[in-house]
Amino acid sequence: MPPQGTILLVDDDQPIRSTFAVSLRAKGFAVAECNDGLEALTWLQQNRADYLITGIKMPNLDGFELIEKIKQEPQHARMPFFVFSHRGDETDRKRAEELGVAGFFVYGFVSPND
Repeated sequence: MPPQGTILLVDDDQPIRSTFAVSLRAKGFAVAECNDGLEALTWLQQNRADYLITGIKMPNLDGFELIEKIKQEPQHARMPFFVFSHRGDETDRKRAEELGVAGFFVYGFVSPND
């Protein structure tokens, strides 16, 4: 089965990122993983993704800053962005909406890294 597209998955919590990656690959997506927003920007300089899924709180460049920077690049500006959070904070939801993300997801477990 050919991939349904490439997802760039960005989060500094490796166990959570891996869990999402396994699930997405099982659904037929190719998945590239990055540890933070800065690493994702570097990856995008040489690669193409069809979708971006990012956490919010990360070192170097958080998820919202990452989306803002990607939207400045014409070749990536139309990419659908998705944000996931374990907190579901209303301020984060509003910020995601302001950035025009395609989806804001709250997952139901807390990582040991929190």
